[in-house]
Amino acid sequence: MPIEFIEAIQKPHIYLDYETNQAGNCYLVGYQIDGKFTQIVTDRRLEGLAEFHNLEIKTPAEATYDLLSYAKDSNSIIVAYSEAEREYFKLFSTNFDSEKFIDTPYLNLLNAARKWIHRYKAEEFDVLPPFRLGADEYMARTLRRSLCSVMRLTSFRAPNDYAPGKTTARFNTVADALVMRSQKYSELTRVQKTKGTKVLKHNRFDVEALPVLFNEILSDSEQCFSTSIKNCFDNN
Repeated sequence: MPIEFIEAIQKPHIYLDYETNQAGNCYLVGYQIDGKFTQIVTDRRLEGLAEFHNLEIKTPAEATYDLLSYAKDSNSIIVAYSEAEREYFKLFSTNFDSEKFIDTPYLNLLNAARKWIHRYKAEEFDVLPPFRLGADEYMARTLRRSLCSVMRLTSFRAPNDYAPGKTTARFNTVADALVMRSQKYSELTRVQKTKGTKVLKHNRFDVEALPVLFNEILSDSEQCFSTSIKNCFDNN
């Protein structure tokens, strides 16, 4: 059954961002519900980082199941930037029955942002400089419609040390160092600790930017969301 998008966007929102590498290893899940931001470490190699920052540790499957269960029980919509999180639901749901979550709605905010830019922000967006000066052609093209780039159309900007393309390397550096030091965070170098702080900060921006962007789009036209909502586990 088609999702009525007006009804869907009026549901409670769960703003969500997974931090993974290209192979699908998940390091961290960040989300915001009712204005409260939460991070869950999902890679046991980062146990020391989780303990230091008082973060819960779960497997990617456990974190995914718990989020989907909350969404179903609270009749919420999951909001993420692109289709990536929806793909992670499929990847991490092999150990539980995803059928009961099939009707949970998922909003691809990138899709809505593209319509919003085309209809309301084209001139402003076209004159924006590259997000990262000196990036090669591929990276510049990739970053063009990234969340950090699009947020320059709002008052909520990425922090100066936000570094797309470096997050996986930073996670791996911290994970390898913690494994070598038996998860003793206090024994990491200053540089390693800084990288750990930066990946958490990066994820926090990616989550907290989502409601800002959603509301910016909504303030111009709810029609921008009309083709951006799917079910979490359908095949469309």
